Amino acid sequence: AQAIWGRLVTRSGAGICESGGSVLVYQAGRCASYLIVFPIVMRIFIHNVDTYLGKVLVNELRKADGGYHRIFGTVKQSADQAPKVVKRILSRDDLKRANKMIETIQSCKVVVVDLFNCTLEDIIFMMKALKVDATQSPPKQLGELESDITFVLISSAMVWADTKAAPESNGGVLRSEDFPQRKPRSGTKYEQWKEMEDLVLSGFNREGSTVKALVVGAGVLYGEGEDALGTFFKDAWCGDMNHHVILGSGTNRIPTVHSRDLARLVRHIMDNGNIVAAETPYFLAVDQPQTGEEGKSMPSTQAEIIKSIVDEMCDPFDVPHVEEWPKIDPEKDDVEALTYLQEVLSLDIVMEPCAQMFDPEAPVFGDLPPWGYKEGLVKNIRKIADEFCKERKLRCMKILIGGPPCSGKSTLGRNVAEHFRLPHHELPREGFEALVDTLSTRVCRYRGYALDAGLMGFAEVERLFRFDIEVTNDDDEEPPPPNEEEGEEPPPKQYTRQLYEEICPSYVVVLEAPRGLCEGRFRQARGADKIADFEKEMIIYSENNLVDGVHSLSDFFQELAKCSVLNIPVAGKDEEDIFESTRIYMEREGRPLNYLPSEEEVSQSLLAQRAERRGGPPPGEGGEAQ
Repeated sequence: AQAIWGRLVTRSGAGICESGGSVLVYQAGRCASYLIVFPIVMRIFIHNVDTYLGKVLVNELRKADGGYHRIFGTVKQSADQAPKVVKRILSRDDLKRANKMIETIQSCKVVVVDLFNCTLEDIIFMMKALKVDATQSPPKQLGELESDITFVLISSAMVWADTKAAPESNGGVLRSEDFPQRKPRSGTKYEQWKEMEDLVLSGFNREGSTVKALVVGAGVLYGEGEDALGTFFKDAWCGDMNHHVILGSGTNRIPTVHSRDLARLVRHIMDNGNIVAAETPYFLAVDQPQTGEEGKSMPSTQAEIIKSIVDEMCDPFDVPHVEEWPKIDPEKDDVEALTYLQEVLSLDIVMEPCAQMFDPEAPVFGDLPPWGYKEGLVKNIRKIADEFCKERKLRCMKILIGGPPCSGKSTLGRNVAEHFRLPHHELPREGFEALVDTLSTRVCRYRGYALDAGLMGFAEVERLFRFDIEVTNDDDEEPPPPNEEEGEEPPPKQYTRQLYEEICPSYVVVLEAPRGLCEGRFRQARGADKIADFEKEMIIYSENNLVDGVHSLSDFFQELAKCSVLNIPVAGKDEEDIFESTRIYMEREGRPLNYLPSEEEVSQSLLAQRAERRGGPPPGEGGEAQ
């Protein structure tokens, strides 16, 4: 754009007239046919850009029509956790930095603060930066700003927890215009949140003010890796159901909102110049789950929310009902997270989203629809679970382990399953097609599996991991029907084989062990009198995988599934060596988080196991880590 501007202004006799984002070129008293439209870019300040909600706000609010807004902000923990697109990280650690932060806030068109990650001191500082002394009662104007600013304060439905709607007017449903009657539960931190909401509204929304203050009351947040419900999602993924309980009947209604839809509402109202803060200062941001009755929506219940998470991410589990929340153990539990979880799951209010929420005329940036989760968490649980795994870097680890009998497949499978928190399955000797149902369970979908392939060869894995699909006619016209009078038969249907990608393993390990080693292990495990069984198994495995000209198990995965195969020679290696080779192979694209032990913990565990087997002291207790 600057290059074009430079060429235009250097044209002899030409001039520039700028208006908004447009540049009109005129020459000798008449307009020339040049019109260059530059995207109108705003400066936006977001408090604590490194938090769960802060990152979502940055991602959504930076998008502009044809470009990107410039984002400035503070951090709660570390600048390393802030999105890279943030132009500058600010703080008020000392006077110089505080003055720079004030200068930046005053230069921004929009200031966004959320009470989830904010203190009263933060609010007072930012109000002072915008020329209002919030320590005075009532707040005192300190001067005038050079330009208009929109101040958006994001709050919570918890501020409304004890609000009673008037049945005769609203049918028990709370609306944005009811905000003067909002009432939090007595003795909770949300009483101060309400005071901070009132402070911001009274301090800015006065006659002649250049700052327009808007409050967004958000339902319980979910999505994008989770916040309030993160404990439930984590425990369901891990298969740890200790925290999954339903309080009472579980029929209490809990208003929720996806964090991305919340951020899009913030963007929608900050771009809407028709909003008059003195008339419409409060906006409820909640989902609209449908009840089945035409035009009627109600928030999901506590039981519906908890059961939807459990049913989606883990094995079937009957969630127990309790009369009071289990006690929180400060030594084992995240006290802050569980306390907040219990608070939000005790909500019981029905809210209606503000008029701007789910507005079909809202601007669209990119390929995604403006509102992706209108029908709520329960309806969109598959998408939400996938978001959780993506944001928490939880990778589905599906591994198949092949090799001759007694080569160590089951031992390696158990070690891999224990380390990566996977279910361990062994191939049944007969009817293994039923294994498809096992590998299709929710647990395997999200966490993966470790599968002992037994004596499988190409034909067996092909039947397990591929299926028939009918070949459709690509022509626009349908083929003519058969002539029944002449006894014409319909053409036979055509099928092709397709890979069952949802259950197909991502990793394949084949253990290579000499016959003598396998036979010795068999004798030790099952006795010499069973050696005939070993011979039968060895013959089957060899015919499936070791005959020249016959496709093997490895051939299927390399040629048809396009999956690399790790061959591990077993002779001379102990089970820790084999496991370590397998672990490195599975982590070749980066180590998944998957709530795993750290690299140091893994190393210490392996050393301890070896020391124990050799009769020496473990590392750190007189043993040397080699």
